[in-house]
Amino acid sequence: MVARIETVIGAAAALLIAPLAFAAQGAELAGSTIAELEAAGLERPTDVVSAPAPAPPAKGRALVAATLVVQEGDTPGGAPGAVTSLNSPFTDGTGAVGFTGSAGENFVWYDSGIVWLSSNGLPSVLTGAESTMGVSSSGGFIYSPSVDGNDSVWTHNGLLLTEGSAAPGFPPPTTNIFNSRPHMLPGGASYWVAGVSYSGGTSTEGRVLYAASDSTPATIAPVLASGDMVGGFPIASGSSGIDFDYQISDDGAHHIHTLILATGSTTNDEVVYLDGAVVARESLPTGGGDNWDAFDHVSVNNAGAYVFSGDTDGSTATDEYIAANGTIAIREGDVIDGIPLTSSATVNALSLNNLGQAAFIWSYSGGETLFFACDALQLASTAVAVLSVGDDLDLDGGGGDAAVTDFNASGTIGPGLWLAEDGRVFVELDIDYGAGDLEAIVGLDLPACGADLVINEIDYDQVGTDGEEFIEIHNPTGGTIDIDDYSLELVNGTGGGAAIYQTVDLPSFALAAGGYYVVCGNAALVPNCDLDIDPDTDLIQNGAPDAVGLRGALGSLVDAVSYEGDSGAPYTEGSGAGLEDDPAIDYYSISRYPDGVDTDRNNLDLSGRCNSPGLPNFDTTSNCTMVPVELMRFTVE
Repeated sequence: MVARIETVIGAAAALLIAPLAFAAQGAELAGSTIAELEAAGLERPTDVVSAPAPAPPAKGRALVAATLVVQEGDTPGGAPGAVTSLNSPFTDGTGAVGFTGSAGENFVWYDSGIVWLSSNGLPSVLTGAESTMGVSSSGGFIYSPSVDGNDSVWTHNGLLLTEGSAAPGFPPPTTNIFNSRPHMLPGGASYWVAGVSYSGGTSTEGRVLYAASDSTPATIAPVLASGDMVGGFPIASGSSGIDFDYQISDDGAHHIHTLILATGSTTNDEVVYLDGAVVARESLPTGGGDNWDAFDHVSVNNAGAYVFSGDTDGSTATDEYIAANGTIAIREGDVIDGIPLTSSATVNALSLNNLGQAAFIWSYSGGETLFFACDALQLASTAVAVLSVGDDLDLDGGGGDAAVTDFNASGTIGPGLWLAEDGRVFVELDIDYGAGDLEAIVGLDLPACGADLVINEIDYDQVGTDGEEFIEIHNPTGGTIDIDDYSLELVNGTGGGAAIYQTVDLPSFALAAGGYYVVCGNAALVPNCDLDIDPDTDLIQNGAPDAVGLRGALGSLVDAVSYEGDSGAPYTEGSGAGLEDDPAIDYYSISRYPDGVDTDRNNLDLSGRCNSPGLPNFDTTSNCTMVPVELMRFTVE
């Protein structure tokens, strides 16, 4: 047995997160024709549901602060009339909101107001607007109106593709049949699902996921198409192979999709596809005693972490689920933040952001709630209720103004949530001031997430040969954290860039509250080193600028330190200007003082001082010596 003895223990503080509360939804599309379903974003007649909006949950009414963006009856600037309808909100890379709606004519909203009216497209006649759209961080947009009577996608650059035109990337006479589910990345690239007729007819004979890198017709290219091989089978032809549930990560590096494959059997033809591989397939075990079945919402972030929802083939009391990185995290029947997800339960919206946080809307017997989780990998234990049907919204800081009567995110059309990293989420609701329901888009502040591990000290430059380099990780929280889900990223920030030159996957180790973990290049020269990695010398680059990142569960970047200047996003917090390890002083480093202090400003939180690997950071900045033997941690067999 190995016992680790710590002679110095740092202080730790517990962070309490007070849960909020949230809620509901429903969509009635029964009786639609197949063509109408395709235009609405439904791939199969079996997707059609008709159910009344759920009753308020059996809990006390909560008062929830919210920001009203716009509501039915308002007349926004530039609109020819009052708002009569609204669609699901989406966000750009900074958290600014975008959506479509109608106010005398159809419009596109971005950030604080209307940026496009359908009449701006004249002489083309634009009508209607699908609920799915997208916005870029520079104000670009994509949506799907009818253009001169043809199903189309339209961007800030104008017409992108229209029904009846030649299908890009396919030989003649292949024709475009429909265009649906448009999405735009923060950088401005557009994606959407289209139907094609290989014979040049008017029926959908295959589907394709298109991309346009600069949102112009010249750059349209297929990403996936019916007939492409996935998991040993071709993607099905006809109108179902390329499902409407998909997402591209903000940086464009990762792609998740639900697909129908031509396996010869409807019992195993649906899969969740991620970056070219099948990560879940109908009829295969979930690991929970049942098998994957119908898949639904999907989401992926820049780290390649992913979540998806659906049903299993198990008991109807527990079959609805949300899975994170392929493992079921929440099931129907679970109790989340005191709310039982009782049957019949449905996930109506789901979104994962680049911090590894998740938001989801779950309807259940008696209600519907919007939940938020700081850690999607620990979804059941970290999810809290933000808003529920029946809660009151405080829209002006003066008390309850309107009751929430329904959530309008559709479990069949989706996505109804788009979670950014700014601590807010936008939702489409029905609200009641006492005179009947009104559609509204509101913004909600999310609960603050608790403290996490920090990069506490870096010694990257020594007198002479750099052979005593180390990085110290500190646990400033009040609980033990297993660091197995974490990794260190060593980043070359030359010219303000962010090129990772080495990634260090951390082992399974229970880091106690207030504890330290030291990664070094040479354990023979670095006291208290816990993990010795290669190379022995010149392990950590010397700056001007460079950075170290600490990435946690589901790819969230939990801390970053840029030194000798500002490395590229997201590896600089505030500024790293002037933060430097003096190479002329032995046993000197950059470190946080006091331990664990983190205001997200690198050159204020850290400074040059005598090093202290594996121990609380010193306040001394001169006459530095090696950590004295009597202060070293030691291991006893």
